[in-house]
Amino acid sequence: MNKLPQLKKMSLAIALCIGASPAVFAQTADNTDKDAKKDAPQRVVVTGSNIKRIDVETAAPLQVISRKEIQQSGAITAKDILELTTSNDRSALSDLGGSNSWASGSSGASLRNLGVNSTLVLINGRRLPNYGFADGTKDTFVNIDSIPASAVDRVEILRDGASAIYGSAAIGGVINIITRKNVTGVEIGGNFSGSTEETKFNRNQTASVTAGTGDFAKDGYNAYISMDVFRRNSYSLDYANRRLPDWYKTLNKFNDPNVPGNYLSSYSWPGNYYGRYPANYADPKLAGKLINTPAPGCAADKLIDGLCRFNGSENVDQMPGADRVMIHSQGTLRINENLTAWAEIQLANVQSTYHTAIARLNSGAASSWYDSIKGEMQYYTDPSLPTGHAYNPYSFPIGMQYRFADNPDMFKNVGGSQQYRVVTGLQGSNFGWEWDASVGTMLNRAHQRQQLYKDRYAFADAITSGEYKFGQKNSQALLDRMFPIMGSDGKSTESWIDLKGNRELMELGGGPLTLVLGGDIRRESLLHKSMDNILAARIVGFSGVSISGSRNVYAAFAELDAPVTKRLNLNFALRADKSGPTATEFIPKSSASFNVNDSVKLRASASRGYRAPSLPETGNGGVSWFTSGDDPKRCADADAIYEALQKGNATDKQNAETAYYSGCNVGFPVAITPNKALQPERSAVYGLGVVLQPTKTMSVTFDWWSVHRRNEISTFDNDYILNREDSIPGQVIRDTISDKDKELAARASELAGKPLSFKSGKILGIRNMYVNMGQTKVSGLDFSVKDSWNLGEYGKLNAGLEGTYMLNMQWFDIDKGQLDEGQVGYRNYPRLTSNFMLNWSKGPWSVSSRTRFVSATRMAFSTYDSTNYQQYCDKLGASGEGCKKSYDIVTGVGMSYTGFKNAEIGLDIGNVFNRPDPVLYTLGSSLPLRGRTFNVWGRYKF
Repeated sequence: MNKLPQLKKMSLAIALCIGASPAVFAQTADNTDKDAKKDAPQRVVVTGSNIKRIDVETAAPLQVISRKEIQQSGAITAKDILELTTSNDRSALSDLGGSNSWASGSSGASLRNLGVNSTLVLINGRRLPNYGFADGTKDTFVNIDSIPASAVDRVEILRDGASAIYGSAAIGGVINIITRKNVTGVEIGGNFSGSTEETKFNRNQTASVTAGTGDFAKDGYNAYISMDVFRRNSYSLDYANRRLPDWYKTLNKFNDPNVPGNYLSSYSWPGNYYGRYPANYADPKLAGKLINTPAPGCAADKLIDGLCRFNGSENVDQMPGADRVMIHSQGTLRINENLTAWAEIQLANVQSTYHTAIARLNSGAASSWYDSIKGEMQYYTDPSLPTGHAYNPYSFPIGMQYRFADNPDMFKNVGGSQQYRVVTGLQGSNFGWEWDASVGTMLNRAHQRQQLYKDRYAFADAITSGEYKFGQKNSQALLDRMFPIMGSDGKSTESWIDLKGNRELMELGGGPLTLVLGGDIRRESLLHKSMDNILAARIVGFSGVSISGSRNVYAAFAELDAPVTKRLNLNFALRADKSGPTATEFIPKSSASFNVNDSVKLRASASRGYRAPSLPETGNGGVSWFTSGDDPKRCADADAIYEALQKGNATDKQNAETAYYSGCNVGFPVAITPNKALQPERSAVYGLGVVLQPTKTMSVTFDWWSVHRRNEISTFDNDYILNREDSIPGQVIRDTISDKDKELAARASELAGKPLSFKSGKILGIRNMYVNMGQTKVSGLDFSVKDSWNLGEYGKLNAGLEGTYMLNMQWFDIDKGQLDEGQVGYRNYPRLTSNFMLNWSKGPWSVSSRTRFVSATRMAFSTYDSTNYQQYCDKLGASGEGCKKSYDIVTGVGMSYTGFKNAEIGLDIGNVFNRPDPVLYTLGSSLPLRGRTFNVWGRYKF
């Protein structure tokens, strides 16, 4: 046999961007006696522990979604795969609704309803880069849209806290994506999916290619590269609106194309004039008369109710488009019997595009925002057309309601990122220790770009000077000046070196006592900064974001696995983490499993969860925006002065509005800054379960779990701060009582016949910062049942049931200073979620089905929302407990055939019974557009 020299093999592996999972190396590197051990059960590292073991049913509940299950489900993206588990609550950040997100163009995962910042996502047991933007400008997370599905061998979902093993963020659980190993040859694949009912709905296409060389067992090396290309087609809100059920259009008139006055906007092209003739106009019959008339050039079919109309929903995306290219490459190289080299490279370029409403001119409309650099309020008013303007037919300034439809495609929000992850290492066995060391670096560079908002100077100048030609197609250069590209850039980086080793210390009654020791050093950084035109307060209505931070993270950990007897196994873990300026955190975990007999295993675990404050929460800079609300110190006074001034003359009545809005529904800026004194979020995580094996083929698991997260990092809401202004000095910034305040109060006192006054100055702003203030308590029951039947000549049948039954979900009530009454059974927290899987196979044929059930919930979001939607329930004759969103049950089926040489084809039908969305009779709820879908796919191996 012609073998490559060792050096040549190493060069080949590196040249092919090799990498591999450390879990696999241990299975090969220590098999010195291959003939004796080739048939022995292989020990593997299971997510949630550093101990290699044969039995994957450990003391911690672990769900494994195999590659075969993924293929049978019809999942085509990593996000689809993670939605196969009921532990992922599906309410996390999604790129489908990211046009207004701080982290547009990304998707996150959330286990146990605890959020993206408390769910750790790994690939082959090591971390992935955080997205370049933090969700809500504070919560760091992994963008799961950057993971190529074709490279996934299986997904292990640990439904237990694992901070003692992996460090920060593993409070809700761990998602470990295990990639394929020892891939040889070339494999290509692709799919095309869409709706069986509508041409444009659910239209996705993917293509993948995987190429590998070398058989590790025979040749001592393997290297492969896998690439996925994904595209999601967009469709407009208008397209969706015309396919809505009647009940939804009745409730939401603005989504009903058959109600022109509601559906079609008066902000149109070529526009409508509006305003009033001057009070001293030469023609007394017209003096003071309202003007609301179409501009010349409006198409006849657009003239409705005396105004020129425009269908703005034709240009707004209901489904955003997406384009993704994702690459994963890895390989292994056996240097000698005791040493293996490995490396991984991951690359991704993902982007989502959200076409937004076309920009408008609304003469006289005022905007205000906060200049976070100068610390000043900014004000702007849309201009009117001056006298003598070429498009102004009047002898006085006139307002316009106009839509800039010159180039509708320019008005869009594009969010996405470029990402890389490079890691390489060695794994070996020396002096009784099996060890694994790696060094790596990774980066995610996120971007958000948008054209919609106005440049305060260029826009006003183009309108008033007449450079912009109304009703015509203007140059793109002019439009770009009026509506400049604006947005933000973010960058998240991490570099690390780690080392761990394990050895057997002594033999116990059930096997060897095994010790794991290890540590790692990481350098993390994050930058999120708005573009200069935003920071310079040129963009109307936008405040700037400028967040930066970096830190070193040091960790040391130990784990001890003690199979005390053949039946009893104990496991202990302890980790010490030091993240930047925070104190060293010690995170323990203990677990136990006990085999009652060959059919019954009991298991239990107790641990501390831990999340270090994120870099946006502790770094430099901050974020600010403009908001509004009632001022508790001025609103009552403002209302009383308003009522008094309403009794006066025309000037008094005008001043009444000024007085009212200086204290009620008043606008003010809010600035949120990091807090370097933050402490980590901590949680107590408990689990108790039983594993049953009634027959050789059947397995049943029941696991109770509980997470109580404390010390949560958040900010006080504005009302909380305003209502406690005197007890938390410095957070509310106020002006002094102005001369104008005194003047209005004096006139109001005169009209009311009693003394009225403002007792406090106006709000100038609120200073807020991140603090440790909240807690969450959640518990539930996970269950699974799996079985298989050999039907002889009729093939084989596999069945599985997996689900989560929520027992409790409580959030912290800041006003009461305690946990609320519980949210299970309300809108976002169904009591029961389950998946039932069935697969029949015979020869080259395979047929499968998957049914998802979600129990009914109340219409309301929480205990505080008991009346908000009652009016809609009353229309249906439902009230109280009857005011519910019905249960949901959706079934999908799939079929595949492998009878062709080197090829496999398949067809999946989603929502095969075409069950509509559960009716949610609430104003503004998401569009009920679910229908039956199809997915045609194929793979060919050369």
